[in-house]
Amino acid sequence: MWNFQTPRTGLEDAGSRGRRSGGAHPIPRVRVTMPSTAELPDDPRLPALAAIRDRLGQVIPERELGDGPVEIRLCNHVPGSRATFEVRTGERRLALKAYAEDPTPEAELYRHLARVGLAGVSSARVPRLLAVHPTLRVLVMEWLDGPSLSQLVRRGDGERAGRLAASWLWHASRRRVKRGPPCGTGRLLYQVGVSVAALGASDRDLGAAAKVAAKSLVRSQPRERSVGLVHGTLYARHILDLGDGPGVIDWQQFGQGPVEVDAGMFLATISRLALRHSDAAGAAARAEETFVSRTRGLVDPLALDWYRAAGLLHLAASGLKTGLKRFVPPEAHALVAEAARRAAPAGAAPAFVFPETPRPFARIRSAFTIRSRTPSLVHPVGPAATTQPDPDKARGIGGTKPR
Repeated sequence: MWNFQTPRTGLEDAGSRGRRSGGAHPIPRVRVTMPSTAELPDDPRLPALAAIRDRLGQVIPERELGDGPVEIRLCNHVPGSRATFEVRTGERRLALKAYAEDPTPEAELYRHLARVGLAGVSSARVPRLLAVHPTLRVLVMEWLDGPSLSQLVRRGDGERAGRLAASWLWHASRRRVKRGPPCGTGRLLYQVGVSVAALGASDRDLGAAAKVAAKSLVRSQPRERSVGLVHGTLYARHILDLGDGPGVIDWQQFGQGPVEVDAGMFLATISRLALRHSDAAGAAARAEETFVSRTRGLVDPLALDWYRAAGLLHLAASGLKTGLKRFVPPEAHALVAEAARRAAPAGAAPAFVFPETPRPFARIRSAFTIRSRTPSLVHPVGPAATTQPDPDKARGIGGTKPR
């Protein structure tokens, strides 16, 4: 720990819409507990890291830090791209996100979502933006506290995970937010092409299977209906259970696309979760069934299958595309096989068959394939949902009280 004075240079208040802070400010002395040297990344593409090592006040306004001790913890680091820190000061918790690229578009999105009512203190929401530092490429946001939906599934509460994810899509679909680049079939096919190349470079047979699935996706592109704001990477870990509704974080890949973009990616991550954690396969299946049931009337079933297949191929090459991994993940074969089934025309068999599907993954996969091509849509499990939003879709999760 050390003491330092807090300068104001370069910081923008989140509500200033780009105006620099000015005037005289008291300069407190702040005691900071930093991550260990091994914990704090050495990443020259993230200019904020040097500032954090030097003086935290260059990155976070003193009004957010207060005058008590401050503790910083590294939560995530993607080399050459971004890093996320948790900052604790007294009873407050902040999220500090350092980027290699300019985060201004993401900051503007957070401001806009706050204006349309998606950054409140209850129900479905995103974090409130507190400060921006354009030069250091930093966003400071409130910390949303709660388990992720992937954690819920691993704990066995798949039904609640499905309810929360569906609740978010209903809330987001009611806001007209025209921000971000196109994020439809074109963007997904580009990602699929990158994934196929990465898989083929690591495993020839797997790459061949992924290429067949990709060709099916090219031939069967869905017609895009109305488009709106999509998260772009709506993984189960990016949705939090806040007690009274879902919270959605990590919006750097946002864009404009159909709702099936996010619905398909969420279900693709649920499939991957079941493959990685065999003891959670049952809960994952319940999450899928609940989600599909509660988004009926919002999501088109055929388009959902298409975007889910694209998401599965994207996840199969996780880490390979960025060079963070040298070998395909263990679940990649099963993910590509599922993508091929979903990308194939209805009633057609996949054109490529693996010599042998790893047995553990084959058993887990059966939980998702014993029904027709679109699980829980043609033969839903349990009572059919109405096509009108039920009460909990308007308020988050009905009957749930804040914890």
